[in-house]
Amino acid sequence: MNARRAVVAIVAALAIVAGGAVAVRTVLGKIGGCTGGVTLTVAAAPEIAPAVRTAADRFTATKPEVGGDCVHVEVTAAEPADVANKLAVRAGGTINVAAAAVPTPADADVPTVWIPDASTWITRMQGVNREAFEADVTSVAASPVVVAAPEPVAKALGSPTVGAAQVAALLAKVGAKELQVASVDPRRSTAGLAGVGLLYDSIVTDPKRLVDMVRAYRSIALVPDADALLKAPAQQVTLTSEQAVLAGGDRTALPLEPAATLDYPFAVVAGKPRAQVAAAELFRAALGADRAPFAKLGFRAPDGSTSAGFPAGRGAGTAAVAVKPLADPQKIADVLGYWNGTTAPSRVLTLVDVTSSMNRPMAGRAGSPTRLEVLRKTATEGLGLFTDDSELGLWAYGAQYQQVVPLSPLNQGQRARLNTAVSAAKATGSDVCGLYETVLAAYRSLKEGYKEGRSNTVVVFTDGSNTKPGMSLETLKLELERATDPTRPIRVVLLGVGPDVRKQELDEIAATTGGRAFVVTNPDEIGDIFLQALIRSS
Repeated sequence: MNARRAVVAIVAALAIVAGGAVAVRTVLGKIGGCTGGVTLTVAAAPEIAPAVRTAADRFTATKPEVGGDCVHVEVTAAEPADVANKLAVRAGGTINVAAAAVPTPADADVPTVWIPDASTWITRMQGVNREAFEADVTSVAASPVVVAAPEPVAKALGSPTVGAAQVAALLAKVGAKELQVASVDPRRSTAGLAGVGLLYDSIVTDPKRLVDMVRAYRSIALVPDADALLKAPAQQVTLTSEQAVLAGGDRTALPLEPAATLDYPFAVVAGKPRAQVAAAELFRAALGADRAPFAKLGFRAPDGSTSAGFPAGRGAGTAAVAVKPLADPQKIADVLGYWNGTTAPSRVLTLVDVTSSMNRPMAGRAGSPTRLEVLRKTATEGLGLFTDDSELGLWAYGAQYQQVVPLSPLNQGQRARLNTAVSAAKATGSDVCGLYETVLAAYRSLKEGYKEGRSNTVVVFTDGSNTKPGMSLETLKLELERATDPTRPIRVVLLGVGPDVRKQELDEIAATTGGRAFVVTNPDEIGDIFLQALIRSS
């Protein structure tokens, strides 16, 4: 019995000693630094990541805690487009960042805090998932979007900013092959997006100038990243940020007018553990109080002011600037739509109405060209709007639909086949129109051969409405909804020509697929509206 008691006592003593050792290790672990506890992961735009990392090291040195656990901050430099791609897939959607969707990420692969270059990304992500972030999104720094120009070019413009007049002067030099504009793809770069938005606003003062915008967009030289912009040759001007100009190179920064600003928002990703969210709030406050690392690298404060260490020069002064982030969802969607529609390769199946009514005058008066004649001219001119790496096909439909030119890459031979088919198009002797069944068949055909990275679109020309029995409008809409795959979007764009079109019917078909419907009664307007239809629905 005594022997047993002795054994129990020894075991108990060992347990106490062991427990004490654990306690000592825990205390020493905290005293030695915050290597355990709560790890806060931060993905920051590459240009601002060094400043965020410096601030994180200073923050960690203060031994911050959440619920008694040490906080350790891990900062990773990550392109905003790549993080957005990952977050979109995580939410079950897609985002157009000129790259294929990534595999579904594990929760550990998604940062708790995201600091992209601009609120533009927050807006775009909320278009995919409204609840992508915690409610409080605040800016940690700012940098105006600028045109970075060689000093002689900057002086020749005669203005410290770039507005409509300066855009015209630059484009004149581009047209004369004296200059080239370079940018990171606007789908991946907020500075590029703001720049092409200014181009649109400056050029398209009239719908007839959409063609000029197409030419301007296609003249932009795309580079892979911001580092490549810093190495631009002497004959290039670039769309970038004031901070990038200050970081290197020999360019002069000319801010856009109206202004656009990169505002580097601090966004906490929704769905993260509460301890990480609490740690994020501590780090947010620390970034707001530690301006030195940001100023040293050429970043302004969130209000546009500068502080000690800001390396003024090359067109960047120390006076405060207005902070105007590009965060209007409609503006962002419009500019991206214009860009996609004019520069991205398209995959378009065009459906042409050949019912007998297409022989009627377009404007309903003697001497007016027929609807088919107007359509021929529009389709022929429209071919010039598509890039050589696009794919186009042509169907004709009346009581039945038929493939006239198979969908194929738009090489010289395909252009010739399409031009010949359009020129030879004739209306049938019947006015029975199988619009609904043709649209559905074309949608399914495009879906079957869907291609990523292209604008997959059905373009429909019609001068009336469906008159063929067998399928109702509600049935068509239901079948289109069933065929829709959000990750493989196919849009239906309808152009109604002449006074007999039922606009509401076309609107309902288009809305089901996220497309657009247009009605044209003036022969002189159809070309401009056709271009708008292609651009705005891409």
